[in-house]
Amino acid sequence: MTQPLDKYGSGAFAHASRQAPTFLVESLKRTALDQLGTITRGLLRPTELTLHEIELEAPGTRRADLDAVAMLKQREAALVMRYRQLLADSFDQLLTANVPAQSGATLSLLSEDELDQHLDAQRIATTLRARHARALAGAEARFTTFARMLGVADGKQPIDPERLSELLVKTLQGQTVPDGLRDLLFKQYQAELSHVLDAFYSQIDTQLAAAGYGLHAAATPRRGTAPAAVPSAESFMGEPGWEQVAPRTGSTPYFVGGGAGPGPSAYAGMASRLGNAAAGVHGGEMAGAALPSGPAGVASEQLVRELGLLREQLHQWRHQAGMSGPAVLPSTLGKDALPGAQRRPLRTDELRSVASLLQGEDTSQFADALAHGGGRLQSALRNEMLEGARKLGLDPRYTSLSAEEQDAIDLVGLLFEAICDVHRLWEEGRGLLGRLVLPYLKLALHDDSLFVQPTHPARRLLDVLTEACESNRGASPHDRELLDRAQQAVERIISEYQEDLSVFELAASELNELVVQQRHRIELAERRAAEAAFGRERLMQARQDAAQALAQCVREYKLTAPVRQFLSEHWQHHVVQTLLRDGVDSARHIGAMNLGQALVEIDIAAGSAQGAVIADRLLLLMPLLRDCLGSSGLDASAADEAIARLVRALAWPDVPRSVVTPVPVPALETVETEPALRLIDNSGKQQVNQDALAAMRRLSLGDWVRLIDDEGFERALKIAWISPLTSRFLIVNRRGVRELVATAEQLALLAQAGRLIVGLPDAPFEGAMKQVWKHLQRAA
Repeated sequence: MTQPLDKYGSGAFAHASRQAPTFLVESLKRTALDQLGTITRGLLRPTELTLHEIELEAPGTRRADLDAVAMLKQREAALVMRYRQLLADSFDQLLTANVPAQSGATLSLLSEDELDQHLDAQRIATTLRARHARALAGAEARFTTFARMLGVADGKQPIDPERLSELLVKTLQGQTVPDGLRDLLFKQYQAELSHVLDAFYSQIDTQLAAAGYGLHAAATPRRGTAPAAVPSAESFMGEPGWEQVAPRTGSTPYFVGGGAGPGPSAYAGMASRLGNAAAGVHGGEMAGAALPSGPAGVASEQLVRELGLLREQLHQWRHQAGMSGPAVLPSTLGKDALPGAQRRPLRTDELRSVASLLQGEDTSQFADALAHGGGRLQSALRNEMLEGARKLGLDPRYTSLSAEEQDAIDLVGLLFEAICDVHRLWEEGRGLLGRLVLPYLKLALHDDSLFVQPTHPARRLLDVLTEACESNRGASPHDRELLDRAQQAVERIISEYQEDLSVFELAASELNELVVQQRHRIELAERRAAEAAFGRERLMQARQDAAQALAQCVREYKLTAPVRQFLSEHWQHHVVQTLLRDGVDSARHIGAMNLGQALVEIDIAAGSAQGAVIADRLLLLMPLLRDCLGSSGLDASAADEAIARLVRALAWPDVPRSVVTPVPVPALETVETEPALRLIDNSGKQQVNQDALAAMRRLSLGDWVRLIDDEGFERALKIAWISPLTSRFLIVNRRGVRELVATAEQLALLAQAGRLIVGLPDAPFEGAMKQVWKHLQRAA
């Protein structure tokens, strides 16, 4: 008799009936359809609005795309159903994977359009896999176990970003989708998936875990157990994505991932090879984290080796710095104290008790240490822990910190300093980070898988907290609210964390809710910044065109003072207004240009005393004159007075005349007066690398870059807008605030100087650990 299944189709996995996988597949399929099945409903409307905005700015350029969207909207219900069917089929194939395929299948070449769609899908999949790596890791590992149990060969799983991206390609097969429209649809599809994938992967992981598929505990090495053979440091130095950049003054060197796209970073590459769970390996007597014993087989051993390598590098680094002996308080080095080698090392449980005692007290010394960097945090932590042990009655003359406990202190210190070195955290952010130092030290003493496990719950909290505090001074109500919520998350950890990791997950989720809400506000801020930049460029372009029109109109003619003043002020302003409001081909703009030319001809005729011709032409120009003066803000009486001055001047042939000197208008590239990042000076005409220039020109809306500012901080910035007039890039920070407007050539020069890297930024924890690894390897 088969055992009953719960709502996830789990039952007792080891004794489940043959039907249990069928019910589990159905449960997973329902989850996918519930969370992903309606995504295609959100593609066409936003895309249509974007096309309308482009059409307003450049009429006639996207008419074909709008027509194609209209056709797709008529078939929207059918496309949604087709997408849902394809999504359901991808799960059903798990149960039919072993059925022999029918013979007689034919192969055919892909058309160019189909090939482009598949390339777009691959780009989306690469971005999604990097962006949701933490959420995907656990679900993917459990799904692999489940698929192998079903006898499905290794390959793309239905939850993989690659398979999800290909679904849109298959859904659009047979539809007329121009290239420009396809790009917008795929970008919108990527955005819609990004909103739900974290929750989707979390639910899939929960269902598979409840069904018994996934990670099982394994023994942890005890004190004195030698770690498995570790690979050499050079084996990790070859990982893709390592690239050195100049550190900020007074800080340890740091490293960021290079490359021309959001490909896998070096540390992420190591993590993927090591598996999706970690071993708690510590030389002291502490509880180890769960180790996977699933299909990967050697994942546990690899994680042990990874932690062993990390500790080996750390010991070499301490030896180089002269800190290889047991740590003691400087005040205990007197005559009555035992030598360092004879002192009793504090037990891990004693040190955890000290951390628990201190974690609610004042931690301003940690925030100060983070502000200065250079290893001050590790020293402050050692002294604080030894002083806390003294307060608990442990005589510091006869006790010390063992090498294992120092490992945890140094790793936490290096990690937190790396986050502050890379990310611009103001005093508020450093204060919140400083309050978390002791809870994370207590966690590291209990479970050092934190440093190698990509899906560790405590990682997510640091990632979300850093995003909330980066470049945030609480200047606006929204920023202040974000800082307040971050403080609440930190206080929750301090007050509630003992050994339950769910506290980190809960605090991170509560803070992330507000971060996600504010992302919608940030999108609006990005749009406003783009509109402001485009409006400024259109205005400057119109002023340049009007100045050029004035110069062409007056040429070297000698004109009367009222005509010169009218053309230089009212008429030139009117030309700018008609260009902005009506366009260059409008009847109103053409009339304005004819008015300027006619006034010049009338003034020349007035010098020859052709009174009858002047009067007739002035009468014909009267509507255009009033329209011109009205656009300058003059009412009827003021317009009549201005026209009267013109008539009086044109009535006398011997009025003094002179040449008009147009005032030059600055070029568009010089109108940005407040760049937040100083661009590299190219007055010496430095040669621009053509490969770097080509890479910059390939940047598109929504792409991310990492910029090293003048103080050495790495800043994650986003391409929010590309000018259709000058092809300049508007670059904003995580809060949607404009940072700079730059040309492709300026960005290429920044890349040549090592200050700009194209690609999705690393998560703060991952980037910090990458820096720690590189720093330790260089020291070793």
